[in-house]
Amino acid sequence: MASEQELTRRLEQRARDEGFDAVAVATAGRLERDGTALAAWLGNGQHAGMEWMERHPSARADPGEILPGCRSVVSLALNYRPPGENAPEGEAARVARYALGRDYHKVLRKKLRRIAAWIEEATGAAARVFVDTGPVLERAWAEQAGLGWIGKNANLITREMGSWFLLGEILTTARLLPSAAPHADFCGSCTACMEACPTGAIPEPGIVDSRRCISYWTIEHRGPVPEDLRPGLGDWIFGCDVCQEVCPWNRRFSRPACSDPLERREDLSRLEPEKLLAMDEATFRGLYSGTALMRAKWEGMRRNACIVLGNRGRREALPALRRALEDSDPVVRDHAAWAIRVIGEFE
Repeated sequence: MASEQELTRRLEQRARDEGFDAVAVATAGRLERDGTALAAWLGNGQHAGMEWMERHPSARADPGEILPGCRSVVSLALNYRPPGENAPEGEAARVARYALGRDYHKVLRKKLRRIAAWIEEATGAAARVFVDTGPVLERAWAEQAGLGWIGKNANLITREMGSWFLLGEILTTARLLPSAAPHADFCGSCTACMEACPTGAIPEPGIVDSRRCISYWTIEHRGPVPEDLRPGLGDWIFGCDVCQEVCPWNRRFSRPACSDPLERREDLSRLEPEKLLAMDEATFRGLYSGTALMRAKWEGMRRNACIVLGNRGRREALPALRRALEDSDPVVRDHAAWAIRVIGEFE
């Protein structure tokens, strides 16, 4: 049987072979501080309509409740930053960088399952994988393992990649060598992300209030977006990158990914709201199945398209919006009517 050190070294090589840019290990146990912070966030209602966050709060802080006998938590990071800036082209709306290709859940899960299978074969231990879908405090465990620190925008940040990376975790009953002590915080006195957030969704360091977050409203929320929040969504049709774009660690030190793990698609960076409104559901699914856009659903993307067009205030969008007044979805009709009113106020 290989030693903990040798097994961990081989694990790190397997992770690199799968294309991960960083891997770190933490000894499993209860995260008291982070569990308390989660309880406060939930108690304040800052998870908005994401009711699933209320499930299994104790298990989120203790991986042993998810995988009995869990000894190690492996955090893996995959850089997804493409070359150049993420500026919309022509009439395109803005899409968060992570969503400009294949759905990252599927990409990372396949990679993690292969590594987990190797752990089980090499050690006889159990292993489970998670990609932003289970009751695991992924950023907290990555920080605990020394991979990076949780910044004021609540993203994990590293000095090598900034925050343009995706996280996945493997819980295992195998005993692995811990990587390091919890990472130090290098945000210092910088508050760029808090000041730049268009909707004021970062009320205090490390806390994102989903009730004001553009990503929440454009992706997770079903139904109408409150009128007072719609102007703050600006050109964002899916997600938001503002708090990452202004971060000094991203502006000065992050580097483009060496490969294209999410298979970036140019059509996703040229998503035009008027064309989206003209699509039927079959066309939408045919074009975007397998991408993160499916999370917002056809209804949500049409609603978001109306908001973007209203915020732009251009009369050229009126024909598309008037057609949307006949949409089968009352939420889309309501947002189209709002956008038409707003465009009229620009005159």
